[in-house]
Amino acid sequence: MKLVKALIVDVIVTVVILLFVLTGAEAARWAVIIYTPFMLLLKLIALGAGSLTKQLKKNVPEAPEWAYHLLYAVNVVALAVHQSWLLSAMWLAIWILSYVESRRSRPVERKAAKAR
Repeated sequence: MKLVKALIVDVIVTVVILLFVLTGAEAARWAVIIYTPFMLLLKLIALGAGSLTKQLKKNVPEAPEWAYHLLYAVNVVALAVHQSWLLSAMWLAIWILSYVESRRSRPVERKAAKAR
């Protein structure tokens, strides 16, 4: 259940992207057009905020990293197949920024584990 709670927004976004790509639904199109740059902006802010992001994530349930990679890959590939190049590039950037952020926060976790 914790996995579902941690991934619910990302799963919904992926479903909306697939709905847009497969059916061309106008509401899904606008949701993707509005949400994608907003998400990219949030990832850029989170990467710049560094230590503040770590403090905010302390009590948030974490999903396995592979789950995010899978969802972001589906988003990038689906939008690329649909030839929505700008949206696909933005999701690729979101994916890369998420990876960089996860790698930046990981050394602190390893040091904490070694101290125990």
